[in-house]
Amino acid sequence: MASAAHAGRLEAGSFTTTRTTGGNNAPTPVSFQASFDTVPVVVAISDQRGNQSASIRITNITISGFDALVLEPDNFNGRHGAQTVQYIAIEPGRQILPGGTEIEAGFVNTSSVQLGPGVTGSASWTNVTFSSPLSASATVLSQIQTANSETRNVPSQSSRPHITAITNNGSASGFDVALERSQAAIGTPVSEQVGWIAFPSGSSDSFTDVAGITVNWGASNSGNSVRGWNDGCFATALPITSSTRIAVAKKRTRNNGDGGWLRYCSLSASTIGLRVEEDTDQDNERSVPAGQAESAAIVAFSRSFHANLRPAISVSKSSATQINSLGNDFAIPGTIVEYNITVTNSGTAPADKDSLIVTDILPDNVALIVNDIAGGGSGPVGYGGGIGSAGLVYSYAGLGNGSDSLSFSTDGTGYGYTPVAAGDGSDTDVTHFRVSPMGFLEGDRGSGAGSFTLTYRVIIE
Repeated sequence: MASAAHAGRLEAGSFTTTRTTGGNNAPTPVSFQASFDTVPVVVAISDQRGNQSASIRITNITISGFDALVLEPDNFNGRHGAQTVQYIAIEPGRQILPGGTEIEAGFVNTSSVQLGPGVTGSASWTNVTFSSPLSASATVLSQIQTANSETRNVPSQSSRPHITAITNNGSASGFDVALERSQAAIGTPVSEQVGWIAFPSGSSDSFTDVAGITVNWGASNSGNSVRGWNDGCFATALPITSSTRIAVAKKRTRNNGDGGWLRYCSLSASTIGLRVEEDTDQDNERSVPAGQAESAAIVAFSRSFHANLRPAISVSKSSATQINSLGNDFAIPGTIVEYNITVTNSGTAPADKDSLIVTDILPDNVALIVNDIAGGGSGPVGYGGGIGSAGLVYSYAGLGNGSDSLSFSTDGTGYGYTPVAAGDGSDTDVTHFRVSPMGFLEGDRGSGAGSFTLTYRVIIE
């Protein structure tokens, strides 16, 4: 049998929020394009429409959708015009995408705050460590998922305390995160759930969505080039090019002490225009000096989509009787039988890294040949990689070596047995063996299902 963990669902799209300047206080309900299996992380960025400061709040996330509401900080009246919002939703956990890129998403509860001049309190960060390092420094998108701190009747009033999420010190191993107060001084934030999504910066590839259409994606960290609302619109390269792109960008530095968050001011096939937005609670300026320009984390997809990236693992087994001492292939005692086990992944994504384990139970009345099957040092189980197996590594270091990919059992409960070859090269005590290759088995990316084959031989007793 074979076992594997799975990747997961992810989605990207856009929507337009309800205009609240006319007295409508209800948040905008957003339905996912297809239901998730678990509640996903949702991150979003809103456009620049409306001269008043504004941020996008995401709450009430379920497997079917979420609520979105445009908020204004103090010194504004709370009501805002309609906004176009780009969003990404990903199920939490470690995932491996088609092509082998590992990403991670999750939630963290934090009451750590970052604050600007005029705001009392102590600044701090909460550190998030990935389950294992990514392949490059992280591109991290974060978004508050709750509204525990809110004390006012939004949007008929301004948000108090007005907070967003900010990350810093992103690396391959993790990042720091906090609730960003900027210069909105009134109110006291309490612990909020922050959702986060991390891609290796500079990575890009493609996958197939639930409609069978190819989606290209990319992740990048910009240079320190994004300045404030009053300074202009700062075009930043997208990691992919597409006229139907969906892109979300978030601040990943805090070079300017006033804090702030990002809104987008343009979106072309190859660039996203960004501005650092901020409140005017302590002063009227919404600028960032050139020497304090911020860096943006950007994840982009070539179009709106919903994908269900899962492996579909199947196993087949065949046998062939070898010529016996009588010169025929009848299965009589002493005859050698060769077995081939083929593991196939016909799904849309790889099985998770290091998750495949193939266990075989030997038939009755046979003994496993434990001598090398294909030359010195090859071991008793041969391995052959097929399409999509480049990410797998099978190793053999000896019958009793516990660190390689092959192990043996005499009863199927423990796999620490060291076989001993009899005169005919077999060991009658072996009843099970297990193969645990490292890495990942690719799914079907258009060239056929990923596969590998294991070969071993027995002697009929």
